[in-house]
Amino acid sequence: MLAPTAWVPESKPVWFIELGCPAVDKAANQPNVFVDPKSSESAEPRFSTGAREDLIQRRVLDAYLTYWDGAANPVSSLTGRPMVEQMMLWAWDARPYPAFPARQDVWADGPAWARGHWLNGRAALSDLAEVVLSLCDRAGESVDASGLRGAVSGYVVDAPSSVRNAIEPLMAAFDFSASERNGELVFAHAGPPNAELGTDMLTAAASAQLSQVRDAGDAPIEARVRFIDAARDYRMAGVSARRLDRADGGVATLEAPLVLDSAVAEAIAQRVLAERRAAAETLQAGVSPNVFALEPGDRVTFGTDVFEILRIEDAEARQLELCRVSPGGGALLGGVDPSAPQWPGPAPTPAFAILDLPLLPGAEGDEAPLAAVFASPWLGAHEVYAGPAQTRRAAVSAPAIMGELQWALWPGPVDRWDEGNVVRIALYGGALASVTREDVLNGANAFAIDADGEWEVFQAADCALVEPGVYELRTFLRGRQGSAHAMRAPHPVGARIVKLDQRLARVNVSGHEWQEPLHFVVPPADALPSSNRAEVADVILPHASRRPWAPAHLRAAREASGDVAVSWVRCARVGGELWGPGEPPLGALAESYRLELLDGGDVVRSETTSLPTFIYTAAAQTADFGSLPGSLHIRVAQLGESGATGLKTELTITL
Repeated sequence: MLAPTAWVPESKPVWFIELGCPAVDKAANQPNVFVDPKSSESAEPRFSTGAREDLIQRRVLDAYLTYWDGAANPVSSLTGRPMVEQMMLWAWDARPYPAFPARQDVWADGPAWARGHWLNGRAALSDLAEVVLSLCDRAGESVDASGLRGAVSGYVVDAPSSVRNAIEPLMAAFDFSASERNGELVFAHAGPPNAELGTDMLTAAASAQLSQVRDAGDAPIEARVRFIDAARDYRMAGVSARRLDRADGGVATLEAPLVLDSAVAEAIAQRVLAERRAAAETLQAGVSPNVFALEPGDRVTFGTDVFEILRIEDAEARQLELCRVSPGGGALLGGVDPSAPQWPGPAPTPAFAILDLPLLPGAEGDEAPLAAVFASPWLGAHEVYAGPAQTRRAAVSAPAIMGELQWALWPGPVDRWDEGNVVRIALYGGALASVTREDVLNGANAFAIDADGEWEVFQAADCALVEPGVYELRTFLRGRQGSAHAMRAPHPVGARIVKLDQRLARVNVSGHEWQEPLHFVVPPADALPSSNRAEVADVILPHASRRPWAPAHLRAAREASGDVAVSWVRCARVGGELWGPGEPPLGALAESYRLELLDGGDVVRSETTSLPTFIYTAAAQTADFGSLPGSLHIRVAQLGESGATGLKTELTITL
């Protein structure tokens, strides 16, 4: 026989150091087991379906804490401390939520969180009954919500609202209803039907006229659910469910300010669609007055269908108005899966360019300049601000394909293929591809290259990648859209080049801002124009879309009389690509030209003419030069709508 030890009863308290429960169906049956396929001890509780259920974990822990906080935990007569002194819940994880469990590339046990014992991300879940009671309590209403089951991950009421409007999204999402019982409002999920409505319970008149009526106008063919998406940084998202047949009907929309994931939201949309279509089928039935146990809100079976009683009218016979109901979807017992927080890092300072270009094919009606912005990484749309007040002028939603010249680009022929030039460009980002010459003639591979505020527009058929980010371009069409004046001799190394495509955005410019210095500011993504990392530039916009192009084919010939006949051909800035009969559009109110004759760098004669010809008489030559000159330096430009001089063609011609 063993001798008793010196231990004295009631002298030593008890600590529970791992008190927990997994978040899995029927976890209360075996709260000590856990589900982890990587473990040899992985197991599900007895009779469990294996489905995730956060609510059972909360209920088990509530039961533990409530039990040991009462009479089951006596106080020691020796120490004055309770028998169970400490209860440590299993498990609070030191790893930050939601990085754990979402960052499964960092922590291999992340997948086990969904049905495991972890309290991180679950302790803040609200019981559906508590949410409903809280909303009703704020409205001063006493209700019974004891029949509700569900876990609410998050719910937002962001504006003054009635309690009914606040609860209705919850009723649709968690599939419960409200009814009046003994003078009290009761919330509960749909249970089994209260009774069976047999033909023997109907009045004779009702039996003869009984029929189900379907109102197709009230039966939607699509249900849409808007919700707060936990996987997209709690932004608003939407899903829909739609019938695939040719049924007629409208759209049922549920604004659910609930934190959900897309799979749960889609299931709710499917259920809402089924319920709304079923509710469009109604039934009028008369029953004998002794069928008095039924109340509005009760569900009854009639044949193979289940109906809900909407209204009861008592007269000689009780008149029931019923609507058909679809099988319920039940409560949401689990929360949402956490998403890994995306850490974009600081948004980089962007590179940008403002391109004031001639009218481009396909956009002849838009005279606004273009904004090209590039940043890497691209973290979202970049705003373009300008003017003294730094007002928003454009939003660029995609990074432009832009870069710089690595080789100088020399002038080349205009309006025919330039097969002599070859240039290399280094792109900040993006990619280029070669195209056929036919594609080039149809507008493909168009670029603009900066020439001290002017821009030469050109196209390139061949774009070969020679090293990462560096392309070799050849087979050009130069000086496109009347931009031959912007050719430099040469375009220097480092000159900026921009691909003209849909990545560029139009910039809003007021009428008084053309041809005046305009201060542009482009901050990093989601930053204010006052950011110290914003890129700035002062740009003078010449309004290139309104400027007449330089005339072509300038000629001069001396006649037998000594007069010089000067002629040129107008270049149309709009509609000049037409090959049919007649002249292309003038693009101005009247045809007018400014002709200048120069001696060295000095203008000796300036004339305005309404025709693309001019006769420089022998007498005028003698007055200007003292004798008939052997050559003439001629400059001619078309005048625009406001009388401003357009682009000039300048040439020295030997007579």
